Parts: sequence; C-alpha cells; structure tokens
Amino acid sequence: MTAKFRIGLVGLGVVAECQLEALRLIEDVAVVSVCDTRAEIAERTAQAYNARAYKEYDELLRDGGIDLVMVLTPASTHREIVEAAARVGVDVFCEKPLAVTLVDGQAMIAACRNAGVKLFYGSCYRYLPAIRKAYELIQQGAIGRVQLMSEQLIGGQGLERYSQLAPIHYPLGGPGGAGMGLVDHGIHLIDVFSWFMGSAPDRAVGSGQISGAPVQSEFMALTFPDGATGHLLYNAATYSASLPNEGMFSGGQGWLTDGSITSAGQWENEPGSIAVYGTEGSLRIFHYANALFLNQGKGPRRIELEGRPAFGHFATQLEDCMNSVRSDTPPTIGGEDGLQALRVLLSIYDEPAVHSGP
Repeated sequence: MTAKFRIGLVGLGVVAECQLEALRLIEDVAVVSVCDTRAEIAERTAQAYNARAYKEYDELLRDGGIDLVMVLTPASTHREIVEAAARVGVDVFCEKPLAVTLVDGQAMIAACRNAGVKLFYGSCYRYLPAIRKAYELIQQGAIGRVQLMSEQLIGGQGLERYSQLAPIHYPLGGPGGAGMGLVDHGIHLIDVFSWFMGSAPDRAVGSGQISGAPVQSEFMALTFPDGATGHLLYNAATYSASLPNEGMFSGGQGWLTDGSITSAGQWENEPGSIAVYGTEGSLRIFHYANALFLNQGKGPRRIELEGRPAFGHFATQLEDCMNSVRSDTPPTIGGEDGLQALRVLLSIYDEPAVHSGP
C-alpha cells in the first residue's frame, strides 16, 4: 500500500477551497496541516480534514511531517513563505502569480534551487481538458501555423458594485487590483499562449490596472518570434453586451458559464473562451464549459475531451506535482515558467513598449 502523500496548506481563501475540493478526488493524499492568519478558519478547516491548525506559517513548516506545502496566500506574501519552506527543505507549490516583482520571483527560484527543493508553479489552466486538447491539436498542425490567439472578459455588474482586491494582494500604486484583470487572470493566458507557441513572446505592449487607482479597461498585445500575436482585453466593471442567442450551438442549445446547457433564449452569461486562429484552421476553447471546437474550413466541429473538467483540473495539477516529488523529477510547470509569465506581464508597466526577453 502506497503511503499517503502529505500536504500542508498556507492560506485558506477562495483558491484553497478549490484545492481542498480537488483533493477529495485523489485517494492517496492527506491534508495534515493548514494555516491561516484567521485562526477560526484554520481551526474549522483543520477539523474538517483531521489536520493540525496553525496561525503562523513558520510553525507549520517547523513542525514538518509534510511532503509538499501549498502556498495559496496573496502574491505579495509568496516570497517570504517560499523562502521559509526552502530553508527547511520542503518542496513548494506556489499559486499564480509567482510574485509581485521580478526580484521576488528570482529570489524564490534561487532559494529553492540552492536548497535542492522543487518549486511548482500554479498554472492550472494547462490542466483544463479543452486547453490540453487544443495544445495537442496545435502541436499536430491541425490549424497550421498559429497566427492569432485572443481572450476577452468584459462584463460584471457595473461600476457601483465593482470592488478591487485588497492591497494585501497587490500593494497600492503597483500593478494589479482587478480580480479579473491582467495581473490576476491574464497571467494565465500569457502562460498558455507561450505554451501553445513553444516560446515566450518577444514583445509586449498594453495597459494594466494599478492597485488603488480608478478602474480601467486593461489590454495586452503580445508578439511571438514567428510573428504570431496574442490579444487580451478585460473590464469587470461594466455589463456584458452578449445577446440572448449569441453563443448558441447546434440543436438550439447554448452553454452557460458553469458548463450546463440551456435552451435558446435563456442565455445568462457569455462563457469565457479562447480563440486560436491558424493558417489552416481555428480553435474555439470554452475552457471552463469543457467544450472545444475545431474549424478546418468546413464549419466548426466539436472535439471529444478527456480528463477532469473544472474544478477537477486542480486535482490533475496536484497529481502531476505528486508524481514529480515521488519520482524526484523536475516540475512539469516550475518557478521559471511563473517568472517568464511575470516578466512579460510587468514589462507593460515599465515602458509603453518593451522587449520582454532576458
């Protein structure tokens, strides 16, 4: 019988809730310690998982007994926790974004490398079945040479109901603040687009939210070495312009954001989607609705998907980390991937147009 893989969680917010639910899908894993500055939440979570509760992460790390610590706290706190884990020799999973500055990200990678511990980066989008299959099709040449990739999320409940993330997430005056903007969400797409292309973009231009500043529309345009481009556009402080039947598929059915199907005319929200256009075809990726469509000139056809849809993809991600720890192999997605995405993101805040290479 394989010994249980022991996990400690630092930070018990929304992301931790998703991770904890995903852990229920994995038989050979055990949550043995949890930490949050809100003692009552730590205690309640610990009771639910028969785990030890902590208010201070250094105490959790000092007591040990874990194979992996998951850092699920606000990005501004990642460096200190990751460095502390490295000092005691514990492998680390760090949620995106890797850090709030390149200096912090580089220090985290160096600390783990020098200590001989693994640093996993939480790019969970790569584990969504629709995105994984799209990657496979792109590598097979199903749409020819990629020319354009795009995602936009525009909507919300208006400016009066919009609120920024607390400064603990992203320091006032620095990049970030919008929960569905470039820093907190677009970082996923920077990583996915780079993965699709097999390289980081060599140029990035755009404009992103500043923490504490009035809300703005955010955009980014990426150029890759072979000439392909990636476009991102976000605004969560307005209203969706989607029409009732927009997004309707064959059979008079439409996808909702939770992946369910509704009759035409009862469309509630536009599901998040990514479009990839190539010289010989295109892909429409409904990553959270778990649907993928391929058009090679004869109209879109739905592609069969395998694997756990959202939010089970967090379990797939964790299994990948567990396999790496147990086999002592490098992370599939590591700190360098997170640093690469962060470098591209922060480049648009440094200058109006800047090359984002080393």
